[in-house]
Amino acid sequence: MKKEKLFPIIMMGLFVLGASYTIAFKNGAPQKVTHKEADTVVIDQTDNQNGSELLDAEGKPVNFADFKGKVVFVNNWASWCPPCVAEMPTIENLKESFAGQALVFVMVSFDQEPEKGLEWMQRRDIDLPVYFPGRNFPQEFMTNAIPATFILDQQGKLIHRQLGMADYSHASFQQQMQKWIDQ
Repeated sequence: MKKEKLFPIIMMGLFVLGASYTIAFKNGAPQKVTHKEADTVVIDQTDNQNGSELLDAEGKPVNFADFKGKVVFVNNWASWCPPCVAEMPTIENLKESFAGQALVFVMVSFDQEPEKGLEWMQRRDIDLPVYFPGRNFPQEFMTNAIPATFILDQQGKLIHRQLGMADYSHASFQQQMQKWIDQ
């Protein structure tokens, strides 16, 4: 393809990426969930006999029930996803802001090769735990788009859903997170 034709395409792509970044980060307020979503129990109180919901970085099975009693921040992401990459520092900021509190981060990588997500985090020196979907990954977390973030309360109920990029370091989101933790 000639440079004259390639340049406008690249510029349009950069414009769209920049516009989506600006829109997402301009509105850091938490997205409300519907009553039906808020009643969805994701963490089963019994042991999961049908296999793991997650795999950790070493490939060991992990179930959401292991996080019971804490607020759980679940983020579906991939290293090849520009909006995922853009919001990652704000998630790390959120983690640092709430260190020592009853908040768990579950960063679910949808990279086809698990080592890609792990390497991406290491190269950028981002200290967030990476997990991978297990055999029984909850359907409530399956979407057609990433990034996608879900917050579960201490009983395992879905209390927040954000489809698309967001700024989790925004003061309004951090205030809401504190309310969820204090409940």
